[in-house]
Amino acid sequence: MNKNKLRTPESDELEYVNAQLRELVDVDRRVINRKQTIGYMIFDGSRGFNIDGHKDLFNDSILKISLSLQSKYNVIAGIWDIIDDFIVGGIIEKTRTRWGKFVPYIFAGGLPYALIATIYWLLPVLMSKEHIDDFEYLPKFIIFALLDMALEFLGNIRNVSIDGYVSTITPYPSDRRRLLAISSYFSIIYSRLPDIVIEFMLDFIKNGIVKSAKKRTTDQMIKMSMLIVGPATAIIAGLVFTWYASIAKERVHQKIERPSIKESMKIVLSNRPVLIYMISNALGSFGTGLTTNDYYRQVLNWTTFETFAGIPSFFFEPIGFAKYNQLASKFSTKTLYMVGQTFAKSFYIPLFFYGMFIKDKNGNRFFTNRWAMLPVTAVWEIIYATFWGVRSISINEMRNECNDYLEWKYGYRSEATLSAASAFITKIPARINGILQPKYKEWVGYDQTAYTEGRAQPERAQKWIFAMATLIPAIIVILSMLPMFGFNIDKNTRDRMYRELNERRTAMAEMIKQEADNAKKEAENE
Repeated sequence: MNKNKLRTPESDELEYVNAQLRELVDVDRRVINRKQTIGYMIFDGSRGFNIDGHKDLFNDSILKISLSLQSKYNVIAGIWDIIDDFIVGGIIEKTRTRWGKFVPYIFAGGLPYALIATIYWLLPVLMSKEHIDDFEYLPKFIIFALLDMALEFLGNIRNVSIDGYVSTITPYPSDRRRLLAISSYFSIIYSRLPDIVIEFMLDFIKNGIVKSAKKRTTDQMIKMSMLIVGPATAIIAGLVFTWYASIAKERVHQKIERPSIKESMKIVLSNRPVLIYMISNALGSFGTGLTTNDYYRQVLNWTTFETFAGIPSFFFEPIGFAKYNQLASKFSTKTLYMVGQTFAKSFYIPLFFYGMFIKDKNGNRFFTNRWAMLPVTAVWEIIYATFWGVRSISINEMRNECNDYLEWKYGYRSEATLSAASAFITKIPARINGILQPKYKEWVGYDQTAYTEGRAQPERAQKWIFAMATLIPAIIVILSMLPMFGFNIDKNTRDRMYRELNERRTAMAEMIKQEADNAKKEAENE
């Protein structure tokens, strides 16, 4: 039978309507244009455009807060951190504005955060040398604590609003994954710039490439480098946040009704995939607080060691970002998340045994020899870089998938509540770490001023810094993945969820448009 004979104007119109509907519920559409993509790349990179990773060195050796006071403060800060999570989550969850649910808080987390961060970094020059050198000086400690708690509060506003905003920037998962891949890869370079600058400055000063003058000691030069880079990066990031808030768009519609915070929290904590993801995050948050940066700085006396060891990895970094959408079409987000989290970190285990149990001809363990550790660290960096794209995107996608799962199951979104609940569960172990970290340092014999005054850490401290930066984090991340075997959103469930969600969102968008048209007609008739 000739199919052309069956065609009529009515059938052509019906086919056109069906084609339009298929386009509306297509889960692979792209709605984020080039300008918005570039804007988001700079904005996302600015989240990490700081030298916060060197705060421990700043607090220990420049601001000179005693380890005992730091441990006591972390008890208070932990309680405040948990309280302000729920305050921030509750406020944002109930927000409905013409700019969206999250955009106003992105704006609020810009310049106010930058101002307080600037005061924090400049504190050593705002107080007398006598008071700075006194590890137990109480007014200094109180000012430090107030500034840090303010930064914690504003930081929570930034993080909750950004985490929620990412899940609403586009209703299409492939479009979102594409944006995350591009921005995450850009962030590796852009957000790493402040660390590279401060690390080279510290190495140049410590190794005598930049000579200290009679009027300026090595200790003073290290202090000045942080006092310049810290405030500068805070101001730049604050300006970027303020600018991006003016062009940000939320494309996933929220219900007009404001959800009950209590009900939202109940829903979040009673859902299997959401709860399992949060428990896994919480287990992964345990740690010693000592990182590879501490090892490179305090043991190898080479702050830029990671930068040089990571040069070969530069050629492998794009792989995970470029291939993520392709991998996501074949595997569940859970699988990519688990592989991305564990594969590279598990290589820390053989790296630890190599450094701890092999000795050079002089009887020194390899972990104290920068040249012995350089090639194996370079191999680790290549492995880590290859999987970095999968790891960084899947972390965001797991959170987004949980947000979308709640909307799919209950009909409304609870991004802020999910973020607050997740932060609450995660920050309990994180704050326990904060309380115990100064105790760990005291226990291993850590010398607070050794780095700035040119002394080596005691032998016992060096061994434990190495173990706490490599072996222990590897074991923790492997154990944290065990709950994920119970995460029940497989690939088929995920794909079905997004098809049905897009149908609902299309219907909601049409309803909102119809209501707006009706309101306009009524206004014209009046």
